[in-house]
Amino acid sequence: MLLESLWKFNCDEPVLGIELLDLSQNMQINFIAYSKKGNLIFLSSDGQLKLKQEICTENPIWTIKLFDFDNDGNIEIAVGGMDGILRVYKIPDLYELNHYWSHKFSSSISGILTNDINKNGQSEIIVYSLDKTLRVLNPVNGKLIWGQVFQDGIEDAVILESSESKIEQILIACGNDGTVRAFSLKNGDLIWFKSFSDKIRFVDYIKSKNDTIIVCGGDDKELHFISKESKEEIKSFKFDDYVWKCLSFPNPQKKSILVSTYSFEYLNHSKKLQHIQFTSKLVHINKDLEIIWELKNKNIEVIKRFQMHSRNFIAIGTTQGELIILDELSGNMRYNIKQDSCVNAIQYEKLANLLIICYENGTIDAYHIDIN
Repeated sequence: MLLESLWKFNCDEPVLGIELLDLSQNMQINFIAYSKKGNLIFLSSDGQLKLKQEICTENPIWTIKLFDFDNDGNIEIAVGGMDGILRVYKIPDLYELNHYWSHKFSSSISGILTNDINKNGQSEIIVYSLDKTLRVLNPVNGKLIWGQVFQDGIEDAVILESSESKIEQILIACGNDGTVRAFSLKNGDLIWFKSFSDKIRFVDYIKSKNDTIIVCGGDDKELHFISKESKEEIKSFKFDDYVWKCLSFPNPQKKSILVSTYSFEYLNHSKKLQHIQFTSKLVHINKDLEIIWELKNKNIEVIKRFQMHSRNFIAIGTTQGELIILDELSGNMRYNIKQDSCVNAIQYEKLANLLIICYENGTIDAYHIDIN
């Protein structure tokens, strides 16, 4: 595998994430990055700065969601960050933002989902926050449709997708109170919940032959598997570090998961970051809940799965500044490059085979990928 550097953009602040934006008639791809100081950064396909818009002054933007809630062909963007204000903008043209509405939370926004809950062709906005609330909002005016309150901040949420229209859609969320809770997506009624001994950092699911299995993990350093049918824990794996991130794939089959663990050892270590030998790892688990392969001694910040020429790859970014590309089936390393800054985000653009890497030092690197 070869990576050819195409362009580099240098920002004067940490870049926390980046999304693809396609608004042009000639299918030219553009990018929206978001930063630690609360800015949205619009870049052209060749890495030229087109717009830098301050959204939440000196407050990090943690997440953005691009969607077209009313299917009118115009893109909307929902922005959530540390200041707890969800802001929704219309993007009528390239590099233009028009504020639409805002909705206030009392603490940092953890994540944003969208889903057509009522099957009326309009996608509602689902937001969860460290203020302990989970809220479903009207996309037209930001008014509350339904909400739920946890005992502590909410870290993650996922919608259980089903191909059968008669099956009730379920929203599962987890939080710092150590609970995993399942709600009716339509009206917010609590269906079931399960408690654990420490904070739960993520929730996802995997489909086995006869069941859907809820996957969660967190500060108890265990990966838990819960049967959707029985609501009982059917298996668990114990790790040396916090169980931090999860990616289930492919959609919609959900036959495998990637799970990473995370260590904060570098925060109070006498050694330089680049000299620390981490115990954290990445594991690939199949639908039979068997570990297929492991990548050891990597403290992973971001996981991105992508496909090229019918072959699947996993790109990961580490605390120590590594970009590593793995073969999905075998876990063999296909590429490894290291910078002197933590990797915060990875994005893949399939039409041009572009890999976009965002770093804590404000650098955004774009590479063309070629399989040799």
